[in-house]
Amino acid sequence: MAFIRKKSKGNSYYYELVESKRKGNKVMQKVLKYFPSLKEIEEYAKSENITLQIEYGKWLDNDLKERLENKFKTLNNLRPLSEDVLNTIRDKFEIDMSYHSNAIEGNRLTLRETWLVIRKGITISGKSLEEHLEATNHREAIELIEKIAGKGEDITEIDVLNLHALILDKINPQNAGFYRRSNVFIQGSELKLPKWRDVPVLMERVYEELNNQDKGIDAIYSSVKIHYDTVRIHPFIDGNGRLARLLMNLRLMRSGFPPAILRKEERRAYYSALEKADKGDLRPLTMIIGKDIERALDLYIETFS
Repeated sequence: MAFIRKKSKGNSYYYELVESKRKGNKVMQKVLKYFPSLKEIEEYAKSENITLQIEYGKWLDNDLKERLENKFKTLNNLRPLSEDVLNTIRDKFEIDMSYHSNAIEGNRLTLRETWLVIRKGITISGKSLEEHLEATNHREAIELIEKIAGKGEDITEIDVLNLHALILDKINPQNAGFYRRSNVFIQGSELKLPKWRDVPVLMERVYEELNNQDKGIDAIYSSVKIHYDTVRIHPFIDGNGRLARLLMNLRLMRSGFPPAILRKEERRAYYSALEKADKGDLRPLTMIIGKDIERALDLYIETFS
C-alpha cells in the first residue's frame, strides 16, 4: 500500500510517496518519490495505477483537532437538545448564514437588512431585487437542507438539483436546477474548470461523499472535500459557492455537528485557501472551516448548558 506523507521544510511543504510493506512482524517503509504538491503526486499515482491513502489528519492542527473532538463530545452529552431553544438558534443561523454566504458573493445587504427582508418582508431602499431574492432564496435553501438532513434515505442528485433551483429561483430561472451546458472560466485564474459534458460524472463523487457515514473529525474532512469538489467542478452557471457551503453544512448536520458559517470577514483568506487547494494543499481550507465549526460548537454548548 502506498500513501502520501506531508513534510515541512522551512516555511514550505513537500510530499513523499511512501510504500509500506510488512515483513514478518515489522512494517517497512520506503520513500518512492518526492513531489512539490499534492496534486502532482495524485496525478503520478493515477498514471502509475497506484492506490493512495491520504493522511487527512494532517489537514488540522493537533490543538484544533483535539478541541473539536472535546467540544463535539460535550455537545453530544447535552443531547437531547430542547426543541424550543433549538428553533431559536436555528432562526439565528438562518439569518447569519444567509447574510454571510451572500455577502461573500458580493450581496450588499447588511446583517440587519437581511433580517428585515427575510423575517419582515421589508424592501430595502437602494438594494436590487436580485439582492432581496438572494436573501429569501438562501433562507428557503437552508430549510431544505434541514429537511434533507433529517431524512434517513440517501441524498440524491435530485436533492442537490432542487437545492440549486432554490438558490437561483426567480433570479436565473433558465439555469436554476440545471447543470451548466457550456464551458466556463474563472477570470484572473489559470485554473481550467472541467468541461460541461463531464460535470454529471464528476458530481457523482460529491453525491457519494454526501452519503459517507464517517462520524466525528472524519465527517469534517468529508465536508471539506464536498465543499472543494463542488466549487472546482463548478457544476452550474451560477450559485456554486453558495451551494458548496450549503452541501458542506448538510454533511456536517447529518453527522450531528451544528452548521458552520464562513464569514464575510474571512472572504480573502477563504479564496486564498481555495487557490492553495487547487495546488493540492487542503489544509488552509480545512483550518478555516474547522475554526468556524468550533465557533458554532461554542455557541451551541453555551446556549444549551
